[in-house]
Amino acid sequence: MNRSLISTFVLISVLGVTACSKASNEHTANVQDSPQSVKTELSTSDKKILDKYESITNEVVISGDDQEIKETLVPLIPEIKQVTAKKQREMALMNIYMLSSMYKEAYELNEQQIQEKPLPQRTMFRCTLLEKLNESKVKIQQCHEASAQLIQTELTKSVNKNDLQYKEVEFVYLTEMYKAGHADYKAKLQNFIGETKDVSLRDKYKSLYDSNIESFYGTDSPDYVPESLK
Repeated sequence: MNRSLISTFVLISVLGVTACSKASNEHTANVQDSPQSVKTELSTSDKKILDKYESITNEVVISGDDQEIKETLVPLIPEIKQVTAKKQREMALMNIYMLSSMYKEAYELNEQQIQEKPLPQRTMFRCTLLEKLNESKVKIQQCHEASAQLIQTELTKSVNKNDLQYKEVEFVYLTEMYKAGHADYKAKLQNFIGETKDVSLRDKYKSLYDSNIESFYGTDSPDYVPESLK
């Protein structure tokens, strides 16, 4: 998986873990999640299927190339679909889809999840999938706009704007607004990073900025104008 996708997962993880939303502990599945990481009582049948999936996935991801990963994981899909535990089933399916570059299937599953519960991190992930599906920049920017608005709603619920969790989600909000085509948010992101006093946090934000902003759409030219602003 490429660097930009990995960094997107990091952003989603920041949003999913802090969520600014203590009312929900939902999170978007990604390749770093384990289908059994959600505490629940698995049936014997589910556990057998998921144990097999995890064993095979761990082995092939470490040793295999992209083609081998796809050839090994895709045949597991029919079995995974038999898992009755919804969260574990969807997490395993999403992992397989992403690792196997099955972005259309991943998008369809993501849309289903958004319909069920429109969490900000799910909408963020939709934007990543739209990029992978080579959709228009305008459509992708509209997706980031929708994601940013959901994140902003969560931010307004926080009573402590100096809280670490608030600041981390604020960084994600600024990133989404820039990706939505608001060019002025690039400077706001730079200011946010510069004003972060904690060195380790500043380094983390800078790393995410480099991979999500400097490389956004493959250009950082001062003459570049997002399509939504043309």
